[in-house]
Amino acid sequence: MPPQALVILVPLAIKAVMTAFSVRMESVAGLPVRTVNDLNPAIPERIFAGRSGDVGLTNPPYVKQLVDAGLVDAATHRAFGRVRLAVARRAGHGGEVLGETAAIVDLLKAAPSIGYTGAGTSGRTYLGALSRLGIVETVAPQSRPMGGGAPVTAVAAGEIAFAVAPLTTILASPGVEPAAIFPDELGTHIDMSVFVTRQAMPEAMSVLEFLTSQDLDDELAAAGVSRFELA
Repeated sequence: MPPQALVILVPLAIKAVMTAFSVRMESVAGLPVRTVNDLNPAIPERIFAGRSGDVGLTNPPYVKQLVDAGLVDAATHRAFGRVRLAVARRAGHGGEVLGETAAIVDLLKAAPSIGYTGAGTSGRTYLGALSRLGIVETVAPQSRPMGGGAPVTAVAAGEIAFAVAPLTTILASPGVEPAAIFPDELGTHIDMSVFVTRQAMPEAMSVLEFLTSQDLDDELAAAGVSRFELA
């Protein structure tokens, strides 16, 4: 019989990043690896519903909920990476990638249409930023909630002007490029940590060690992910 696959629950925001690691994860685990991609909030829902994987990545508060419920050992909860929120435009536009708050506010106010992931962490982060900046009434009417991955696809197809999405998603998506990257002062970065479930196969720990190794730091940075420390 073929060996059982190690199941890894992966947020859509880092789907491309984890795909690049798949062969190496299989090597360190000594088992086939099967990834399940979903929005950050849906990953803990899967585990609470009994559709548990072996290794998972999602926002730290969700992992803490899983720990409190006894579904994840706190000792396996480790920081993975921080992704900055960004604005995508259709590729080929060129020009400066905005990084100052005032310039990004002007961009959003003038945008004819902006897509964002309605049920995802990035969408909630975007709406929270609009509220803190006091521009909800101006920008919300042209902002469209969409499904996971749909905003950047719509920009590439010319269906909307801009998409607010994790920088990792924009860098990995054909047909789009960053128009702006939200600065740290806005507190819009998206943190993701990694964990091993209580029901995981023993080989899951080797994948956890691989994903948190400093050997990956430069590769992650190139893909739009920076390391951080859990609070």
